[in-house]
Amino acid sequence: MKLYEHEAKKLLEKRGLKVPEKEGEAYVVKAQVLASDRKKHGGIKFPESKKEAEKIAEEMKKSKIKGHEVNQVLIEEQIDIQEEYYIAFFWDTELRRPVMLSSEDGGSGIENREVQKTELGEENNFEELEEDLRPLAEKLFETFLEEDIEFLEVNPLAFDRENFVVVDAMIELEDDASFRHEWDFPERTEFAREKTEREIEAEKIDEDDHRGVAGKYTELEGDIGMMLAGGGASLTNMDALIEAGGKPANYTEYGGNPPTEKVYRLSKIIMSKELNGLLHVGGTANNTNILRTMKGFIQALREEKPDYPIVVRRDGPQADEAFELLLEVREELGLDMKLYRNDLPMTESAEKLMEMIEE
Repeated sequence: MKLYEHEAKKLLEKRGLKVPEKEGEAYVVKAQVLASDRKKHGGIKFPESKKEAEKIAEEMKKSKIKGHEVNQVLIEEQIDIQEEYYIAFFWDTELRRPVMLSSEDGGSGIENREVQKTELGEENNFEELEEDLRPLAEKLFETFLEEDIEFLEVNPLAFDRENFVVVDAMIELEDDASFRHEWDFPERTEFAREKTEREIEAEKIDEDDHRGVAGKYTELEGDIGMMLAGGGASLTNMDALIEAGGKPANYTEYGGNPPTEKVYRLSKIIMSKELNGLLHVGGTANNTNILRTMKGFIQALREEKPDYPIVVRRDGPQADEAFELLLEVREELGLDMKLYRNDLPMTESAEKLMEMIEE
């Protein structure tokens, strides 16, 4: 989980590191988005007064920074920076140990400057750093280990004539270690935003039942529901829909022969969004029982009674029985639904759906 700047600073402040105060003689306004180069794209501004800072913050909340919607803005004191340093810690998977990156020339553009890489062990004296920086590096490294952090970056770490201050920070937490901590950060996706209610609900599908997978769901901005079976095939069918002119409302996949109940719950989540079409497609299954999984989909159809076009393309064990049930529910509810087996190439399913929508 990637933290926003204000969240990272809150965690570091709890660990005894100094961060900017909320009040000061001068202020800085920062859009809280998980994007780089915020200053370059208008996400960091320096107002003349606190009143102007508040006005800028309100304007920022209505904007986007590098495609990221700004929902939160941080107003804090502007530090009188005399010197800027760069310190980062991460786990090097090849070395199988933590590593520190450091530079005495921190701040903007650090990615274009050389940094020193130091392998770390059980005991570290941080001799490569200035003596005054070593206690702070120890504290940061201790935080890195004890908080189960995958990546910790402070840039810049500023000296303001009296103290070292964390002016900006980036932290990525290890999701699998959450049970060891009392983190209260809102959940978010790999798309650098907080998770939606549907995404959180979908995660619960696989929590207590490890028979197959049906809880992978990422909400998107389109209007075509995607009920996809199989990892590689899922991506192929997403691409096929976009190529055909459709916009996916979600990315999801199920597989490993999940029980009827899990497929039902996933289907309900997908259909709970306002849609203009639904594509239920996958390759010819080997292990997944088509009847067992399709029963969950059919149960959701009966409850939701969708009035938009639907294309189903599936095949595999007990597909004959499954398609008999699909024909029944289509007749029963008067659904605008076309059914295909493996005689139709998967990628053509998206074209069939878009033709139905455009009729």
